[in-house]
Amino acid sequence: MRQFVLPSGYSGEGSVRIEGADSKYILKVLRLGPGDSFPAVDHRGLRYSLEITASGSDYFTANCSPVTVSTGNLAGTQNHKTRLILLQCLPKGKKLEIIIRQAVEAGVDLIIPVESEHSVALIKEERASRKTDRLRKIAEEAAQQSGNAGVPEILPAVKMPLLPKVLKNEEADGLKLFFHQERLAKESLHRYLNSDLDTVCILIGPEGGLSNEETDFLLATGFHPVYLGENVLRTETAAIYALGAVKTILLEKDEWKTDIRE
Repeated sequence: MRQFVLPSGYSGEGSVRIEGADSKYILKVLRLGPGDSFPAVDHRGLRYSLEITASGSDYFTANCSPVTVSTGNLAGTQNHKTRLILLQCLPKGKKLEIIIRQAVEAGVDLIIPVESEHSVALIKEERASRKTDRLRKIAEEAAQQSGNAGVPEILPAVKMPLLPKVLKNEEADGLKLFFHQERLAKESLHRYLNSDLDTVCILIGPEGGLSNEETDFLLATGFHPVYLGENVLRTETAAIYALGAVKTILLEKDEWKTDIRE
């Protein structure tokens, strides 16, 4: 465990009481007790040091001390944090759970599952709430293991035509990309990312890819295509490939722009 994820209702109080499975992990698996300290993060991305003050068979209480985190040395990370959003078309089986774990490790901020024309899995309203809760728990576990700053939000799955409505609050000073197996792109990924962006939305298709109608829809609603290359990637591979490429450029773009000028 790189860090403990505080409950979603925690909002900066000086102490916290943890019960159930989370307390058992700290007390039984890690064998911590009163006087021991460990790192924690809340759902907003704020970091704390927790010191256990008391414990029982299925609970512990701890004092919470805020921790100041250095922003690092890369120029691209000091003044502007770009919000990363993954729009993942529904894959079959448990692939979505794998994608969410990997996306959290890569530092994504929001994940929205999307039902598309070629999706094998479909939205089932009667199971939607339970499924979303399951995915949120997986995101918490991944954030706890990876040290991610905060727990990414997981929204309920939506059908692709509803994306403009869902993303309406993310569009100001943002960029929307969809990664495609055909060479539709008119610009390189570097050029798309060559400015300070509040958000970058990344859409990944399902196993069967995006239909021509969906491609036309995305282009008409402001998405830009990015070419995935000649190799055929699994949807779970494409997701982490795209996030890794975007994240690396965002982290290093100020440095490579300086190198080019020199």
